[in-house]
Amino acid sequence: MRRRHLLLTLALLALPLPALAEESEVLAYYWLDSGGLPPEYAWSVEVAIATDGKVTLKDCKGYETEPPGCKIRKGKTTPERLQAIRDAVAASGLVDKPARPADEVMVGGGSAGGKVLLDGMEVPLISQPAAEDAARVGQVMAAIRDAMPRRFLKFVTDR
Repeated sequence: MRRRHLLLTLALLALPLPALAEESEVLAYYWLDSGGLPPEYAWSVEVAIATDGKVTLKDCKGYETEPPGCKIRKGKTTPERLQAIRDAVAASGLVDKPARPADEVMVGGGSAGGKVLLDGMEVPLISQPAAEDAARVGQVMAAIRDAMPRRFLKFVTDR
């Protein structure tokens, strides 16, 4: 009887739990990559910051997109830092006047970009904005970086 109870318990534990499997709503994405390099030198980093403060960083080597070629790290941020992202978007004016791409696009080398999701709207943070829009995009990107756990910063600044 004990063994049967144990097997039933294990079977129930193996069932997916919808409440635990649900992803949190994402507030901001931040990404950067090495650009077009041979696989042994290529890398990419993606960061997602959820509205509940969960932060997920995916650090990939070569052109991998999933583990084992990518390492996933998890952390948490504060409500104040989440609000700082929202405030940076509001101050930037990017909702009403989105950033325009630069006239001359850089070829080669790495790039960084992202987006913020507010009230059903996507605010793109393009990687190569026009000179007059670069500071506005930069202030939102900085707010997103500031919201990341400090141990994540080496993945987005020391490349």
